[in-house]
Amino acid sequence: MIFFIIIYLVSAFSVVETDTTKSQTPVALHLETVIEDSEEAILGKFGGATITNSGDILYSDRDQKTVLVFNAQGDYLTKFGREGRGPGEFEIPRVIASDHEGFIYVSDLGNARISVWNSDYTYRSDIFYQPGSGTQFFKNKNDLFIFTKPFVPLQNGYDAAIIYKIDRDKRELSQFFVYEIRDWFDEHRFFNSTSNVAITDEDLIIATGKLDKHQLRLIDLTGKALKEFGKKSEPVYYTEEEMQRRIDYAASIDPYFAEIVSQGRKYKHIYSDIEISDRNRLWVHRNKKFGARDEIDIYNLDGEYKTMVTIPPSPDELQMLGIYGNKVLFHVTTPTAEEKLHVYKIEYSMD
Repeated sequence: MIFFIIIYLVSAFSVVETDTTKSQTPVALHLETVIEDSEEAILGKFGGATITNSGDILYSDRDQKTVLVFNAQGDYLTKFGREGRGPGEFEIPRVIASDHEGFIYVSDLGNARISVWNSDYTYRSDIFYQPGSGTQFFKNKNDLFIFTKPFVPLQNGYDAAIIYKIDRDKRELSQFFVYEIRDWFDEHRFFNSTSNVAITDEDLIIATGKLDKHQLRLIDLTGKALKEFGKKSEPVYYTEEEMQRRIDYAASIDPYFAEIVSQGRKYKHIYSDIEISDRNRLWVHRNKKFGARDEIDIYNLDGEYKTMVTIPPSPDELQMLGIYGNKVLFHVTTPTAEEKLHVYKIEYSMD
């Protein structure tokens, strides 16, 4: 009898130990900083955000037509830029980024240019470009890029999604990759204005496609798909409250735009964002159901799934904006349409 009791206790202990090992999370996120309305600074309509090399958090404000600067603890420091069409002025400041040397770039849709600023937030220069939809900055170890689908078609009449390499010193853009959109009804095409894009250090492109209806693609500069990978997920539908908030937001821009949104699709894109970390891992943030937890799948750059990192359930909508060393920046929209920034610290327990 004693023998069987000993066997039972040893077996039970082994099961608990195994479960504990399996429950270890190789990557975890911990909320570190919240940027929200305060007496010192009110956040207007979100244009874009980034974390600088020095650790400051920047918020481009389309209402106030400026960029608000906060320190790593979330305290308001200063702002730069003002409304206008002259040097150092903005009309519609949108996405924002900093390069390897600390220079800051703000995409100004209204002025059809990229406004370049020094790391001390003094104006430096402008780079003019053809504005479009879906604009986003990203970089690899060597270069800074901007992706957009220009409003003006190519000379051959086709629309295109284009990745440009930015040359700060020459104040110009050079075409890095051009994808012609020959069939607007092709749901399997590689790129769209809604695509999320990243570039590896080997200049390979990782992208989602039109409405995310396929897995992630690894693409070379000839446009050849080298690999498809990732989880297959079903679309997540907006709640009535979320849909109304989208319509109200569109109406604040243009009543005609609001009508288009109200008659358009009722489901979210599968992916919110993709980013490459400094550990050469691809982080894939998937859109969620209202009130559910946020889930980010992590792959190596060959498309091998590694793990998942999550954020506890919340009615807030989070969009990952970038990974900066051991920090992850999210744009947050509350059910009442209040906008915030959340900075999470990454904790690695294993590679």
